[in-house]
Amino acid sequence: MKKDLLYILLLGLLLGSCAQLKAQARIGDKSYTESELTEGFAAYLEYRGSTESLSPADSLALYGSFFDELIAMYIYDQAMSEYAIHVSPKELEDEIKANPPHGVRQIPELMTNGVFDRKKYEQALKDNPQFKQDIMSYSRDVFGYHKLLGTIRTEARIDTVKIKRDWLSQAHQAEAEIIYFDYNKLQDINVEDSEVREYYEQIKQAEYWREQGRSLFFVRFASGSERANAHRLDEIEAQREQLYQSAQKLGLRAAALAMDLPLQESQFFSATDEIIRGIGRAKDLVEQSFASPIGTLLEPYPTPMKDVYICEIAQSVPEYYIPFEVESSLLKLRLRSLKRQAALQDIVQNFIRQHKAKNYLKAAKDEGLTVIQAADITLDSVIKGLGSIEHLNRAILTTTEGDFTPLIEHHGFYYLAKVGAHQRAAEEDWLLQKEDVFLKVRQRAEDQYLDEWYLKQKAEIEIQYPQGL
Repeated sequence: MKKDLLYILLLGLLLGSCAQLKAQARIGDKSYTESELTEGFAAYLEYRGSTESLSPADSLALYGSFFDELIAMYIYDQAMSEYAIHVSPKELEDEIKANPPHGVRQIPELMTNGVFDRKKYEQALKDNPQFKQDIMSYSRDVFGYHKLLGTIRTEARIDTVKIKRDWLSQAHQAEAEIIYFDYNKLQDINVEDSEVREYYEQIKQAEYWREQGRSLFFVRFASGSERANAHRLDEIEAQREQLYQSAQKLGLRAAALAMDLPLQESQFFSATDEIIRGIGRAKDLVEQSFASPIGTLLEPYPTPMKDVYICEIAQSVPEYYIPFEVESSLLKLRLRSLKRQAALQDIVQNFIRQHKAKNYLKAAKDEGLTVIQAADITLDSVIKGLGSIEHLNRAILTTTEGDFTPLIEHHGFYYLAKVGAHQRAAEEDWLLQKEDVFLKVRQRAEDQYLDEWYLKQKAEIEIQYPQGL
């Protein structure tokens, strides 16, 4: 949510009236002409100190921020009436004394040795009624907005019982010896290529079927940054330009053949893909490929690695499957992992069947299993060698000293932990810290509530954005 309330005031002064011209943008029942938006944006840039030359991308981003400020101003003005926010002279006077506006702090007459002098400021308020009135007028709307936001923040609610329970659980620590059943140790379990193919056929309809596929013919021109091409930059660029011009007349296939350049065809891809196999991550190129008919020669496409591709839309099909050859390597790893997990389940079950709890640790070490010693375990601990596993941490914290936790499974791995000493926070610790804890939680809750309130208000108003946004 926008918080630059000072600038909202400046916008209000600038855009207070609406000229009788065609509206270029609208927020709720308030419209803005092109000249108002232009003048407002100029003031916005000056306020931000961004009057130097800007790139088109930076200028567009700042223009979006400027229009967001207008939306915020509209929402706040509506809420001021809804919440009946009133600023009394006494409140405003107290505010300008306690919080001198930023602009006032820059007045040379109110400085001593280049630093704002509060005593001089307070004396000026006493001696110069007009100065005081100007400051109050300048601060009225800004203070009103601050008062509005403070009022909205008070609507946030916190659950003090849950906060205490969560704090005690975080303050609760324990130590444990953890038996780690790791299927990655089962190095002798592998898969045959025939198994991978069979697995692909089982899942291809669910995972690899796609609608509306397209492919591209392309010729790649390697980056001049490649050592082998460093001395051929001009030659490569000339050849690329010649191919593009020829392809405009003959088509890419014929032009590439005539110039004896290697022509390739990509795998099929869908409109939602961001990667074209054979070319790489190319979201813009995907969008162009579905915006034109088959046979269209696309503009030369430069990649972040400085390669350039000359492409032509090759084929279109109503449906296709991602080929087995493309996915086979990943599928082999996946299937091998699944086979190891299944084997690990048998190992874990046999371990628990064959050994008594009192012998678990010794048996684990004898069988070459990993045993990790961990101290100061809390609910959100990251245990070295294991990572963050909340339900393992929770099991350790809720298990009696000297006992084993239940068997814990996480992403195909299994854990048994013998719990050592617990350290729990006492009620006296909570009483000493609860005010600070409540304050921090309340501030987070109020910030979240304010953001959600703002987004809800924004969603309920009709917004016509300026052209370009």
